[in-house]
Amino acid sequence: MTSSPTVRRAVIVIAVALGLGACEAGSPVPSETEGQDGKSASNRHWTVTHVYDGDSMEVQRDGVVEDVRVIGIDTPERGECGADVAREAAQTRLLGAEVTLVSGAETDRDTYGRLLRYVEVVGEDYGLAMIADRLAIARYDSRSDQPHERERPYRELDLAVEHRCADFDGAAG
Repeated sequence: MTSSPTVRRAVIVIAVALGLGACEAGSPVPSETEGQDGKSASNRHWTVTHVYDGDSMEVQRDGVVEDVRVIGIDTPERGECGADVAREAAQTRLLGAEVTLVSGAETDRDTYGRLLRYVEVVGEDYGLAMIADRLAIARYDSRSDQPHERERPYRELDLAVEHRCADFDGAAG
């Protein structure tokens, strides 16, 4: 049985308060603070342990588990045209892979408590690759009051590709 990110964070906070050393460098979640190795905690490698769909996943590192929402893209939801293909592509690219999570949104988490991060796998921008493969649209940008650092190349690529599903194509607005 999996618990919500809020419950996991509460358990981690309690463990740290009790001195159980549950987290690397004393930080239960990735942040912009530096760890003992001098790297930003959010930019160190994580392992993808579950793919929910094309734009969200679960990652783990040093016993810390986080849900991640990929910044800058949107993929079809379950039951929509292209959802299965996008999820399968995400599983192929990401499941079991070491990824780098890069911050870049105005807020650290979305309304569901998921980390908002760009995802890079073997130096490749996952979001940009999903747009290039016509499995995602550029999303969560200044058109929806959520600007992000990679917005311009995401939008430019989005305009250059034809999306797989007409109903999904119209969602880019």
